[in-house]
Amino acid sequence: MKYECEICHYIYDSDEGDPKFGFKRGMPLEDLPDDWVCPICGIEKEYFHPVGNMDINPKGEAPLALMVFALTRGLWTISGRGSYSVTREIGKTFLKELESSEMDLNGQENALESVRKYFIDQHKFALDMDYEIKEDEVELIVKNCRFFSICKQLESQNILITTCPYTNTAAMALEKVTGYRYRINKEQKGYGHHITLKKLSQVKNI
Repeated sequence: MKYECEICHYIYDSDEGDPKFGFKRGMPLEDLPDDWVCPICGIEKEYFHPVGNMDINPKGEAPLALMVFALTRGLWTISGRGSYSVTREIGKTFLKELESSEMDLNGQENALESVRKYFIDQHKFALDMDYEIKEDEVELIVKNCRFFSICKQLESQNILITTCPYTNTAAMALEKVTGYRYRINKEQKGYGHHITLKKLSQVKNI
């Protein structure tokens, strides 16, 4: 029997096991330890669903992840810290998509909730995204992210540019609402990130 992770689409095949992660042949998903989690995104086994051979369509997850990793590393090599403009453009692109779908971007609370709905509820990029609005900053907690393994590799190589869709889109949404640019700080937290968006200078002619 094959089981698919609903977040990152990792397939656990009980007939084959997964020697790479220490799982022997013939071990059903339900017999794995209670504390077992997806080796890619860290989600619990209750989020795995049985699939037949005919149900598994090539999704291109592995090559897509590799492409994002290579592009991000390339941008950092070429632009270094100047690549900040790239992260802004990513956020602007997603923000236009949110606006075109008529999501509510009026006020910080509505803007952040729209970002959460788009990436979490509609597209399941991660298990969840919590947020807290403070006086001069906003904190995001992204849980069990589909792209965690990519970010972990980039951060281990000291590549500081972020292509994180939640971070860049939230920063641009807040800029639109408040008229201020935000500095991004990311720290690994479990199989996700703790992200702080710190209010900086006011944007002219917003």
